[in-house]
Amino acid sequence: MIAKEIDLFKGIDFAVMEQITEICIGESFKPGTTLFKRGEDARALYILEEGTLKLEVEDGSSLTFSLTEPGTLFGWSSLAEAGKYTASGLSVTDLKVVKIEKRQLEKIFKQHPDIGLKIMRRMVDVFSSRLSNAYQAYLDLLSFQDSQPIPSYG
Repeated sequence: MIAKEIDLFKGIDFAVMEQITEICIGESFKPGTTLFKRGEDARALYILEEGTLKLEVEDGSSLTFSLTEPGTLFGWSSLAEAGKYTASGLSVTDLKVVKIEKRQLEKIFKQHPDIGLKIMRRMVDVFSSRLSNAYQAYLDLLSFQDSQPIPSYG
């Protein structure tokens, strides 16, 4: 199962990894399916197995990220204290994911707090990397806009 292969769970004790594998649920979605909406209670963490998922934030204007790489995590808000999805998740193509229910994962973390802490630290690394990428994309956009000539209307 793909959960064993992703960095988030690498090096986790075999017995604990078996518990995590047991709570993983494979799901498939057709194109155009909404997996979750921004602001909803975040009830699951997902691992992309196959296909393309669009994460979309709309608030007057919109910001969209496409996820295509197998093993990519999304729905990480389920592990945050606030527990609300920060974006909507929509399938662009046929989509296969592994779903891990928040409550089930929290039970394992309570039994093995050292493992829970290790996984949460790795989640922070994932979040930090994505935030850095978003910052860079924003800076690239600003640089592109600054390099464009200002149109003359006269």
